[in-house]
This record gives sequence, structure tokens and C-alpha cells, in this order.
Amino acid sequence: MAYTYEVPEVGEGVVEVEITEWKVSVGDAVTRDQPLCEVTTDKASLEISSPVDGVLSERFAEEGDIVAVHTPLAVFDTDGATGTAPAAPSSPAAEALTAVVPPPPGAGVRAAPAVRRRAQELGVDLQGITGTGPGGRVVHADVERAAAAPAATTPNLSTSAAAPARKGASSPPSARPAQAFKAPPPASTAADRRIPIRGVRRKIFERMQEAKRTAPHFTYVEEVDATRLVDLRAQLKPLAAARGVRLTYLPFFARACSIAFRDFPEVNSTVDEEAFEVVEHGAHHLGFACDTPNGLVVPVVRDVQARSILDLAAVLDDLFTRAKAGKCTLQELSGSTFTITGVGSIGGVMATPILNRPEVAILGTNTIRKQPVVVGDDDRIEVRSMTYLSNSFDHRIIDGAMGARFTARVKQLLEQPAALLLEDA
Repeated sequence: MAYTYEVPEVGEGVVEVEITEWKVSVGDAVTRDQPLCEVTTDKASLEISSPVDGVLSERFAEEGDIVAVHTPLAVFDTDGATGTAPAAPSSPAAEALTAVVPPPPGAGVRAAPAVRRRAQELGVDLQGITGTGPGGRVVHADVERAAAAPAATTPNLSTSAAAPARKGASSPPSARPAQAFKAPPPASTAADRRIPIRGVRRKIFERMQEAKRTAPHFTYVEEVDATRLVDLRAQLKPLAAARGVRLTYLPFFARACSIAFRDFPEVNSTVDEEAFEVVEHGAHHLGFACDTPNGLVVPVVRDVQARSILDLAAVLDDLFTRAKAGKCTLQELSGSTFTITGVGSIGGVMATPILNRPEVAILGTNTIRKQPVVVGDDDRIEVRSMTYLSNSFDHRIIDGAMGARFTARVKQLLEQPAALLLEDA
């Protein structure tokens, strides 16, 4: 008996996935819970497993395709089927199989479940709407506008055709579509290599473009004397090593930001664009940009305000290890309220980070270098360990003065790092 398996729900708010790799081919025999394909969402790569024992007889999508949740994915020929849907599989997105049905209206449109429900209530076809939300997503305002718009009328072609054009008449400027200049691509050669933008890289592509287009950035840079921080880390490293923990500078930066949020809660915020609200978060869920073989991911440490330096170090060590191996769960890669990023370990002096939307701020850390610095009232020159903080902010929410004051507070904490061990966040 044939069963059609629909794209399952792989996480809250996820309405579509990209097929990045099929693990089996048409005609292959599969067993229940055997990996069927790998998919990528906005946050992570996941495996979808076969829900039954049988033979894969048909695939409705190929690698690189974007498919909506609850649309047909594959058909299985099963032996000894009774005509009822099999039990839900134990894959991350368990979903009982259903008979073949047409995809729901607007299935290929990017829209949240609440928006889809509202469109259905108003009798609006999502397929005919151009979304104005992030990444072209249809939002409530688009649905309400479509519902209020008068019905389109068919133009009287005979009348239009019969009306002669006035000599010298031209279309008004507003009627002419804007023609953006597009430079021709370089000529292709046999030495060129074309690489499909798929999987995590496609999500990075979309999210970075969306962030720069939607949120006007400004970056504020501050110089920090990290000499005391370097000394404190050196003193704590043996204690951390005795507990099997690798102590980097990231826990110190995270604690400094968390303590600074006490005075600047606006910085630990996200934007709810559909509700047109800013959400100031009481909990400090910090994302940490991590370079992996598959691209940039942002694992999240929750409740940083309640964690010590060594606790943060242990959690980060574990998260980064699993992130680089592709073993983080979807929950561990979502829900951040503020992000820390940096390539200081590689050697970068300064950067201008791009926001991790819907957050309103991101901290860029940079390399720590010894430099001659003028210090003291007597203007003496000393060799100090110096670094820069590169903070980017969403200028719609964070004014320049607030961004500068927040950065100054983080600088103060890093230059007097004993406070990171004593103060409550």
C-alpha cells in the first residue's frame, strides 16, 4: 500500500525547509527511523527519518528545493499495510503519514501560522500577496490590506485599443518602472566553478541580506585596556583546567554584557515587527557566533545572568564542540536576545558586525595585542594589552548616545574585571 509522507513540523515557527541531501534514492528499501533526508531551516540542519518500513517509490522534491511544511515529500510502498496511518516516527519532527492530499492554500508562501489563519478567516489568497515582512514574509498588515482592497476589474480592452495615443504623449514618471542598472557578469571560462548556494550557506545568505535591508545599522568602536583582564584569565586558567574546562575570554565578555544590561535593558531586546513592539527581555540568552565546517551558526547560552565565569566557560566549550560537529539541537540554536561575535583568535583588529535579527545589538570582539600606550598623569609610556569593542546597533531602536554609554559600561567592567566575579547581573 502507498503512503505519502508530508514535510513534518521541525520546530516552532518553521514554515518551510530546504532539502540539502537525500540519504536514499527512489527504489531503495528503507526501515523505520532510517535517515531519509537532511533539511535546513533558518536555524539548523536536521535529519528527517523514514516513518515506515518499505520502498521509496517517489520523491516530490530534490536537493536545493525549498518546500513548505505539510506538503507531500515522498511516497512509500509498504508491505502488509492495513490502510491506517503508521505510528508517528521518532525523528525530530514526528508526524503520522496521511493519504495523498493537495497542498494547503498558500503552502509555498512564507507566513506565520497566525497570519495563515487570519487570511483564511478573511478569504484572502496568500498566493496573490507580495509580502512586506522580513525576507518577503507575508505579515498581518499585508493580509488586512489585501482584504480591504477593492476587487480587481477587467479593463475594457476594446475601448483602450480604440483610444489613439496623443502625439508626443508619454507615460507619467510614476508609471514607469524603475530600471536599476545591472552590470553584466564576467564572461565564463572553463576554469570557473559554479557552487550552488544551499543549506546553511543559503540561510546565512538570506539572513544577512535581510538584516542589512531591514535594520539600519550603526557601529560604535571603543578601545579597551585589557591588561588586567589578561592577568585575571591567567590566574583562573589553572583552576578551570583542574575542572576540565578550557577558559577563553568569551565568558568575561558575556558577563560584562550581562551586567551592563542591568543599566541598559533596551540593548537586550528583540523587535516584534508584526506587533510593532520592542520586547525587553528579562533573561539574558546570549548567542555566540561559531565558525563551523558547514558555515556560521549561533549556539545560545541561556540565562547568562545566573552563571559564573567558569560555568559559562564549561557550557561554551561543550556548545562549540557540538556545533562544529553539527550536533546542536534546534533549541540550542535559537532564542538568543543578544549576540557576541569575533575573530580575534585569527587576528582581526576591528570589524563591523551585522545584527542577528530580530535582536537590536551585537558585540564584536577583536584580538588583544600588546601596544605602547600613554598612561598616568605624567604621560609615561607603558606596554599594555589593548583591544577594541565593535558594537553594532539597530538605529531604529538604539540611539547613538545609548549605544556609546552601553559600550562604555562594558569597557569599564573589562578594565576592572574583578567586578565580573563579584557583581550580580
